Amino acid sequence: MDSVSSKPSSPASNVVTVLGQPAGLREADLLPPDQPLKPYPPLKRWRYNAGVRLAIFLASFAVISFGLGMVAGVALVAGGASSEDLFRVFSDWGNILAIPVSLLAYWLLVRVVEQRRPAYEFSARRLPRGVLVGLALGTIFILASVGVLALFGAYRVEGFNPSYSPWGAILSAGFGAAIVEEIVFRGVLFRLFEDTFGTWIAVAVSGLVFGFAHITNPQATLQGAVAIALEAGVLFAALYAFTRNLWLVMGVHFAWNVVQGPVLGIVLSGTSARGAGFVESTLAGPEWLSGGQFGMEASLVTIVLLTAIGVWLLVEIARRGLVVQPSWVRRRALLARVDAGGEDAAPMQPGA
Repeated sequence: MDSVSSKPSSPASNVVTVLGQPAGLREADLLPPDQPLKPYPPLKRWRYNAGVRLAIFLASFAVISFGLGMVAGVALVAGGASSEDLFRVFSDWGNILAIPVSLLAYWLLVRVVEQRRPAYEFSARRLPRGVLVGLALGTIFILASVGVLALFGAYRVEGFNPSYSPWGAILSAGFGAAIVEEIVFRGVLFRLFEDTFGTWIAVAVSGLVFGFAHITNPQATLQGAVAIALEAGVLFAALYAFTRNLWLVMGVHFAWNVVQGPVLGIVLSGTSARGAGFVESTLAGPEWLSGGQFGMEASLVTIVLLTAIGVWLLVEIARRGLVVQPSWVRRRALLARVDAGGEDAAPMQPGA
């Protein structure tokens, strides 16, 4: 499928080539390759409705969660677990149990509803490079933020704890959060909002929802939720919009959480009163600098640095012609092409 030509990048923006060459938008429907192709005249139009697709994903997620929870609960009770044991298991391991749920619900959305095979954003051939680049970027983002905080005296190393066991945090905050949250917030929420409302609204909505999803954490603050919406919500959405690669954003998210928590011993998104990791550290100084009880993600340093990178990426997306327009704008453009009798008019559907 032909793509819209990308605009030449400036020398200062060439560093984004590490993310890989963006695929561009299809000429046929003015959408990126992570959306189902929308032919004209419309066939099975309900498959193209973003609201219907979102509802199907949420319903699938709920049904699969209930089923898996019932199976796990019955197995635990049969093994002699008490109600308190069940609560503790589901509370401590909820993120891990949600991995197969989110994967299966997304598979049903992509394969059964959207009928995309394979899913471009989940392509197996893009996994190795995507994960490696994502892990490297996530590590760089956190170390850069911590480095600036250390220069201001806000991050202090008190010692080391070689006996610390990171596996629980790696499984839950690493794999669990990276896989489940990226599927839900970028693979579903961002992608489906973009289909209807365009890239800019999708960035704003997915970022806000992602940020305020952290407001329920034990040590959460409003400042922390807004910070996550800006520094992570905008940055992760921009990374996904540029690459259309969920593997890469999962790698960034994994490294972001693991380097920050189990490695550097920093409180992760207000999930605990005190950080734990191989490095025994403290955050000091005023709350605007240290992030307070929420952790370094609520620090003005982290907000400014990482949000700036996200905004820069969005500018690069606009320069390269990768912005998806709202469905009604695409509709007008495609209808105008049909009215003009263009050679590409036949295989197009005007709008979602």
